Amino acid sequence: MEIDSNASVSLKGLASGAFSPDVLLAMESTASQNRLGQLLQKPDSRELVDSFVRDITSNTNSPTPTNLAQAAVHLGLASLAAFLQANVTGPVFDDHGAIESVFTNAFQLAIQSRISDSAEGGLAAESFPLKDAGIESLRSLCRPSLDTDGVSPYPHIPYIELFCFARFLLVTSNILPTAAEHLAWLRFRIHLWHYKLLTQPSLALGSLYTKSGRWTDVATLEELISTSLEEARIDVLSTDSSWPPESQIVFCLEESNCQILLGNEAKAREALQNATRLSGFIYALSGALGKRTRFQEKSFSQLVVLAKSQQLPSEPTDGPQGRGAAPSALALNDDTLLEKIQFNHDSTPVPASSLPPPLQGMKPDDQPELRQVDQIILLTEATLKDTFSPSDSLTLEQILPYAVRVIDDKSVNWQIYTQALLVRSRIELNRSRTVERGVLQLQAVADQVIVDTQDSTPAASASPTGSTNVPTIHITSDNPITAHSSVNKPTSFLPAAKPSESATAQERLQYVNALASPPRWHLESELAYAWTSVGSLVSALEIFKRLRLWPEVALCLASAAASEDSSGRGAGGEEKARAIIRWRLFERSSGAGEYEKTSDNVDDEENIDIDSIRPSDFYGPERSPPPPNAPRLFSILGDIENDANHYIRAWEVSNRRFARAQKSLGELHLQNKEWDKARQAYKLAVGVNRLSPELWNRLGDIELRLGHFPDAAEAFQRAIATANDKVGGEDARTWSNLGSAFLSWYREVVAEAKTRKEKMDVDDETHDTEEMASTKRAVELGRSASQLLQDSLTAFKRAATVAGTNWRIWDNVITIAASLKPVPAYDDIVLGMKNVLNIRHHENAFDIEMLTLLLREVTKTPVEKITHTISNRGVYEPARGTLANKVITLLEYEVAPRITANSAPWALISRLRAWQRDYHGTVDAAEKAWRTAISGEPGSMLAADIAVARQRGEVKKGDWLTDAEEWDTVVQRTSELVAAYENYGHKVPGGGPRSRWKGKARYAVRSVMGKGKEPWEGGENWMTLRNLLEELR
Repeated sequence: MEIDSNASVSLKGLASGAFSPDVLLAMESTASQNRLGQLLQKPDSRELVDSFVRDITSNTNSPTPTNLAQAAVHLGLASLAAFLQANVTGPVFDDHGAIESVFTNAFQLAIQSRISDSAEGGLAAESFPLKDAGIESLRSLCRPSLDTDGVSPYPHIPYIELFCFARFLLVTSNILPTAAEHLAWLRFRIHLWHYKLLTQPSLALGSLYTKSGRWTDVATLEELISTSLEEARIDVLSTDSSWPPESQIVFCLEESNCQILLGNEAKAREALQNATRLSGFIYALSGALGKRTRFQEKSFSQLVVLAKSQQLPSEPTDGPQGRGAAPSALALNDDTLLEKIQFNHDSTPVPASSLPPPLQGMKPDDQPELRQVDQIILLTEATLKDTFSPSDSLTLEQILPYAVRVIDDKSVNWQIYTQALLVRSRIELNRSRTVERGVLQLQAVADQVIVDTQDSTPAASASPTGSTNVPTIHITSDNPITAHSSVNKPTSFLPAAKPSESATAQERLQYVNALASPPRWHLESELAYAWTSVGSLVSALEIFKRLRLWPEVALCLASAAASEDSSGRGAGGEEKARAIIRWRLFERSSGAGEYEKTSDNVDDEENIDIDSIRPSDFYGPERSPPPPNAPRLFSILGDIENDANHYIRAWEVSNRRFARAQKSLGELHLQNKEWDKARQAYKLAVGVNRLSPELWNRLGDIELRLGHFPDAAEAFQRAIATANDKVGGEDARTWSNLGSAFLSWYREVVAEAKTRKEKMDVDDETHDTEEMASTKRAVELGRSASQLLQDSLTAFKRAATVAGTNWRIWDNVITIAASLKPVPAYDDIVLGMKNVLNIRHHENAFDIEMLTLLLREVTKTPVEKITHTISNRGVYEPARGTLANKVITLLEYEVAPRITANSAPWALISRLRAWQRDYHGTVDAAEKAWRTAISGEPGSMLAADIAVARQRGEVKKGDWLTDAEEWDTVVQRTSELVAAYENYGHKVPGGGPRSRWKGKARYAVRSVMGKGKEPWEGGENWMTLRNLLEELR
């Protein structure tokens, strides 16, 4: 195998399968320089192409050459580079005809060989289904080979055979030795690009390519990505790794962008930190005084990213090279906002302590040039924040400076600069002043990518089977000669890019794997959603039609119909959506008169008039073979027609791998309250995709509804274990449901134990646990009843931590903590009550039973036994961190200030102060409890506070004169006040003799008796007051 003469790398040892990092890097570098068409003309390459075509055209594994390892790696890298050049970066290669001819010739030979074999086996040659052995037929076989778990790639990917060829050489075939070292990184790239080809645009405003993985349900491929990523990480980042530092940085960036696409925020952040550490890159989001608007007189703090690169020893030390070729950055042209922030040069610098030393004193608008990998680090940081942070104005302000720092840098790689413009456009779409430039800049980037990745004279245009290239908008001229001469030339919405704004394929492909660069159909889909954000639904629909993304067309029409009334512009949108889906899935109905005359155009995706087709015209048999993404189309049709049979058919077409079909079927059963059927559907869904927190969560809800508490607990635990965010599970709801499942499971175990004991008491026989399902499951898992209750408390505490403002979850924490045996979790009770009070801010949040429980626990041991002192040594203050100290803080600082009309808390505080030997406070709390009981107004409340409390209905003065329960409370508080006067009044410093306190007690009793004589005289409580009065004489 020949390598470019510029790559001075020894290939000694390649025959044995030993691929050193230097050799692989040299191959990757030359892959973007060599002409793939010439490379495919070599004998070794032709043998590999023949092996690939035989594998594609046969249902069984064909024999593959095993002595062409180095040729396979080199050709695989070149094919992948050519595929990415044709679909992601551009510019279009001009030897596509030579490339197609090689694959076409090999395909024709394979077809002839199969026809000969069929004839020798007694089969007619006409029975072979592939009669047209052209490049389109080969591509029609390549596309299904990428289907995974019922999800198909975009059906109009140009040069799809190149990716399948690279995947065959580097992953699926046995050409490469199993023990070959340093190839895990290549396998990881192939699996990741395979995943990117399967990702579907999400129907939502602000839809991002980096978020599309959330709607892509291909668990099988995700496992392959995780496995190959781990193998590559061990190879590249190990302490004895032979990969150069630059490659290690690039790998960490690829890993970070992969984890972002998969939705793993923590892992993406960790990989990005590793890249920053290896690079020695220092950056910080800081602030500097400046002006943003044209009419701003005073400078205010503006966010800015300060960054400085560190030169690696292996890198050249050449000076700045100046800005190279880069796409055009559109001007803002706003009458208020400046093009760039004008920073003050005479402003006070940021304090040195808040910035790393290399960044101190750096001017925001005069920063040093960054290395290209460091620019990617900034863009990855922005993408990470944009993907996982809430979409609010503060987040957007924090993300924009990262993109601006790269755009304003002195030297930028073409692909990096394009990505920076993309990131900036996504941010500006959310601001009214910049939304116009955001949309147009995204349009400009999309135009250049489309023009640069589309053949000016596609070979397939002359093919009778039609072109697989994405159709584009062509601007025609009134002059027929001019129009004819330019019909095959790609055009753009905005003026075409200048030659100075383009770059070579090598420069564009250099960092394509480290960037989150979307394929061109994803970029156009994002552009379509950008147009919808400014109200141009027609433009979005035209883009989707041009891309032939019929599921998106249908969903867009259905969404428009749902968001507008029946007389609005979206009228009939759902019917149009249903017609499109049926058109793609079914043949025409017999007797579809309108289409009898236009039968040649019904199956033509380019010329079909979707406004004229009707759902009733497509009730014929299913298309054979099914169209790409048939499971998804059937599921969408099921959503529109609310028909379970469509979901079942989607499940069957996908070979029982499309989890979304069972999920949708389960939701339909839930709407009809068919709980068991919904449970079965979701069990099938999680059987296919065991890494989806959403599916496990929903299954747990169903199990909880059916009373299958052990199964519900297991489902919620799986949801938490497979979650990607920091808190575990989707949110606090998952943890709360897990706590409810454990609590219900505990109650069932206790009830079964009680039933078993009752049976044993009756017949004196030993009963096993066969009929005790919950107990048997707990025994199998080694969980006792007390352990289940403890697990429930742990889950509720975690839920309360995540959702700190939900007082009901904290109330569950209090209840379960008090139920623990043999000793309640008093610390958790205190914590829960404190949080409930801080959330609700009202005395209705008082749990008197729990407060009494805490008080009983604290005061069960007299202070004298704790301190070993006599009783007249002052107020006792418990040590910090003890339960007594926590309870005192709770009652004195959380409960007391919130008391308005409830006398019970004051009574508890009086008891607590008495235990502390705070006798003045004891009497004061007893008086407040008594006044609150008889008037509904604590003595500590101001007149204004009382008036507000009365307006809210919180104070009801005089209720005890008519309410027997309130009368009991008044008598109880009066008795407690008399006891406080008698026992502690004389101990109050300066309080006087006992006779003085007896007089006050008599006054209190007489006051109550005077008011309550008419309604309550002669009753039991009345006699209690008379006895108190007799004792005080």
